Amino acid sequence: MGTTPIRPRTGAALLTSLALVGAAWGIAVSAPARAEGLDLLASPAPVTRKGPQRLLVDVTTAGHRLVAVGQGGLVLRSDDRGARWTQAEVPTSVMLTSVTFADDRIGWAVGHDGVILGTRDGGVTWVRQFDGKAGDAQALAAAQALVERTDEASPRRELAEAGRGAAEAAVSAGPSRPLMAVRFFDAETGFAAGAFGQLFRTHDGGRQWAYIGDRLDNLEGLHLNGLTLTPEGDVLVAAEAGTVFRSRDRGQTWTRSEVGYKGHLYGVLALPKSVLLAYGFRGHLFRSTDGGTHWVPAASRTTKTLVAGLLQGERALLLDEEGQVLASTDGGATFSPAGPRLQVRRLGGFALAGGDTMVTVGQGGAAVFPAPQPRSNR
Repeated sequence: MGTTPIRPRTGAALLTSLALVGAAWGIAVSAPARAEGLDLLASPAPVTRKGPQRLLVDVTTAGHRLVAVGQGGLVLRSDDRGARWTQAEVPTSVMLTSVTFADDRIGWAVGHDGVILGTRDGGVTWVRQFDGKAGDAQALAAAQALVERTDEASPRRELAEAGRGAAEAAVSAGPSRPLMAVRFFDAETGFAAGAFGQLFRTHDGGRQWAYIGDRLDNLEGLHLNGLTLTPEGDVLVAAEAGTVFRSRDRGQTWTRSEVGYKGHLYGVLALPKSVLLAYGFRGHLFRSTDGGTHWVPAASRTTKTLVAGLLQGERALLLDEEGQVLASTDGGATFSPAGPRLQVRRLGGFALAGGDTMVTVGQGGAAVFPAPQPRSNR
């Protein structure tokens, strides 16, 4: 694969035909046409010199390396803080939506058609570990078992039967339901979440994935948009309808809470002292000081969709889709702009590359900026 220097974009016009990537992240894109007879899931990602300018949905760090994923199975890596990018060898050309690494070598990416990819060489090459064919079959088996153990007189029986019908339809249609988030505690234990309540877990680094979506109180099949794993071993899932699912035993049992808002949540940022921030559509932000049992609204200082969050030392950083970075130095109680709005739009994620560099990804590709500098909220 060739190495391509980045040419930062100064914004991108909204495309005529709009579709949310995996129903999340606030990125407007044209839906790719699926050529008749072409199996994108099984087709290697096409080689391109324009990767840094293509739609990129997520970016993360793998040691000192940056890895970004996006349109058409595109995976890019950079070893110079985003100045130049190299395309990876990827066995699928479906949209990739999320990427994570356990260390500088071992990582995973997920995307459309339920695909899960793995790498053991720092993102240079990738293999397919799992896809929607196996995932939909597992979800159908779980839906059938739920119907069988739900009493016919229970008001939940109708929802259970509807879920089984949806699972049957998914199997008949073939793999099409996207996964939208992937996170790992270590090189062995991880989770992948996605649309229609999909949730999978692995204990062996992805060699085997098991469906656990039926463990959530989610008969409606809410879309699961974001995953957060805490140092204490909690798993948090940000979902639509203002819902957060939480497990305190690495996915064995789950509780459900509502933040008091009925729109999409796209992520949960975990802060010290059991403080959580749930963020989402049109700048909605909610704060919990008891690990997610109770939530109160917080002022994000933006009306644009919040698409990503991370910690910069003890500071909480949030990114909105239109390029505003917001910072909090008081545990998420208050936020203020961390500098002027960036000259990029329709963003999906960001990462800190070293102490002084920040990389964003979105509809216009990857862009490099100075990292926000610490300052007081007030």
